[in-house]
Amino acid sequence: MKNDCAKWNDPLLEAALTGTVPLDLQQHLSACPSCTEEFSALRARRERLDSLLPLVAQSGEPSPEFHARVLAAAEAPGNARRTPPWLAWGLATVAALLVAALITSFALRSRTSPPVPQAELAAAQKLAEWRAPSDIFLQTPGSEMLRSTPKLGVSYLRLPAKTDKEKRP
Repeated sequence: MKNDCAKWNDPLLEAALTGTVPLDLQQHLSACPSCTEEFSALRARRERLDSLLPLVAQSGEPSPEFHARVLAAAEAPGNARRTPPWLAWGLATVAALLVAALITSFALRSRTSPPVPQAELAAAQKLAEWRAPSDIFLQTPGSEMLRSTPKLGVSYLRLPAKTDKEKRP
């Protein structure tokens, strides 16, 4: 099939499956031998699948002996496997002891951590409070007025309002 015939892929499939060929597809098939060959291959494949369908449908259900074998296996004594109760309790005890050991190790680790020397603590505090000389440029002029929340009816800006008596430019 040519690249120009790519638009006919879906109509070819539909025509092969349904058995009805639209008029525009018939005209294209009469002029294009590669599409005609593709159409006949699709139709042959559909016919092969249609011939296999009854065979699949016939063997769709299990044999009559299957039902009896399943019932016999379900009713047979001694097939049930149970975990012994001592094994279940033993595993639960081991899990509880493991959790208790983990909690104890974490608690002891947090209590026995070495104390931080005062010199290191003072140096860390100085670093936390240090300000670069350029930090002044990061402050905004409105930061002071934004720190306080005005009450209802109060403005952030304190600008005098013009009255009617003042001249307007």
